[in-house]
Amino acid sequence: MSELRWAARTDVGRARDRNEDSFFAGDHVFVVADGLGGHNAGDVASSLAVEPFKALDRRVDGQPSERVAKLLTDTVLEANRAVYKRAQSDAKVRGMGTTLTAVAITNGAAHLAHVGDSRCYLLRGGAMNQLSNDHTLVARMVQEGKLTTEQAEVHPQRSILTRALGAEPEVDVDSLEVDLLPGDRLLLCSDGLSSVIPEERIREILSSATELDNGCGLLIDEANAQGGPDNITVVAVEVTGTPPARSGPPVARRAERIEHAARRGRRVPVRGIIWALVILLIGLGGFIGFRSWVNRSYYVGVDGNKVAIFRGLPTEIGGLRLHHVEEPTAITIEQVSPELRPNLRDGIRVGSLAEARARVADLRLVTPAPSASPSPSPTPTKT
Repeated sequence: MSELRWAARTDVGRARDRNEDSFFAGDHVFVVADGLGGHNAGDVASSLAVEPFKALDRRVDGQPSERVAKLLTDTVLEANRAVYKRAQSDAKVRGMGTTLTAVAITNGAAHLAHVGDSRCYLLRGGAMNQLSNDHTLVARMVQEGKLTTEQAEVHPQRSILTRALGAEPEVDVDSLEVDLLPGDRLLLCSDGLSSVIPEERIREILSSATELDNGCGLLIDEANAQGGPDNITVVAVEVTGTPPARSGPPVARRAERIEHAARRGRRVPVRGIIWALVILLIGLGGFIGFRSWVNRSYYVGVDGNKVAIFRGLPTEIGGLRLHHVEEPTAITIEQVSPELRPNLRDGIRVGSLAEARARVADLRLVTPAPSASPSPSPTPTKT
């Protein structure tokens, strides 16, 4: 009879002041959540999202497969509502959100529920596959053929999410079921690992580590060695036992199994015309959701030579600006205290229009020297 063993580690990284990642590892349920960087209280969002899975861990043992899948998805929806309600009721954390990747392992199968760009990998027979799909703008552009995978890995907007917990009262959840074999290893991680270390290097470290805890430590050390630009969280789970003899290449059989599981979990239609319609509707829904999130975002920045309140995100994609001036002001950049000017040029993210107005009112102003001349400000970029 196969059993599970696991190890987990989290690290603040080398560029952040606080760790906004959270994780949970129980007897059957394993979760990684990454509070959205640049948002208010990402650490609050991720810890709220993880909390319901502690109770789930006590409920899934012995349940049939269909019941486990539903319980897992329902718990993700519960986590989403908890984050959303807290963000709406507490102005201090308004605008917070989080990714979430969760796995429940029972009856020889792994059930995956996923929102955002944290990841779940399956390592089997020395080969590794990503089970989760990234809910990011560049991932969608790759799917649409607008970017290559290599271009997406270095794209400046690769961290812009199209789906996250806490953005809306309800959220779409990806689900997947994969049969497990003795010797399989699952890795759940935040993008502080996957966006820094190439997948092949992750595979090498995870497959060569004889002890899971040592492997987790090596992965975090590697990410920090590459600059540690974000918080790093890894949860590794291994199915113990002797792998069965294989009559063919393990990668081919694993890919086939995962593909079939994906078809069951997502109910992908077979007929070509229905498939095309589904893709169109999903793309439209994701775009509408993304635009809705953008339109609820605000920041204080610079328009020409004047401080202004913007609605949207301080960035642009493919020449498309994701922001516009909501309220101009008469304050010039030269009137602002010098130490605040770089932040204004980058764009200071806030949770609401009222908070943006308060931030403008609190700006420390100075009297510019008579010889000072306006200088053009660069296009705001993502903070």
